[in-house]
Amino acid sequence: MADQCEMIIGYLVPHRCEHPALGRCAKCGRGYCEAHVTLQPQGLLCLACQQGLDQPVALPLTAQTFSQTDLAAFATLSAWDSASDPDDDTFADLS
Repeated sequence: MADQCEMIIGYLVPHRCEHPALGRCAKCGRGYCEAHVTLQPQGLLCLACQQGLDQPVALPLTAQTFSQTDLAAFATLSAWDSASDPDDDTFADLS
């Protein structure tokens, strides 16, 4: 099972959902968290499949504009954000 929810969230700064995955979508197999799953007659579906989207994006209007390259970039940046040091004050004092 995926360790992290695979949905892309955020309108201004799209990024992967940071919540842990609870299971896999019955239709596409993507990992989902509690916030991005819905119970349908077909079983538990991720929000993208419930909305009829091919891409794992929580906002259907923006999903039409993302390419596979964009989705890969979101995953890479999400991994970079989680690896950064929370005590890093690089931009704390710009004076």
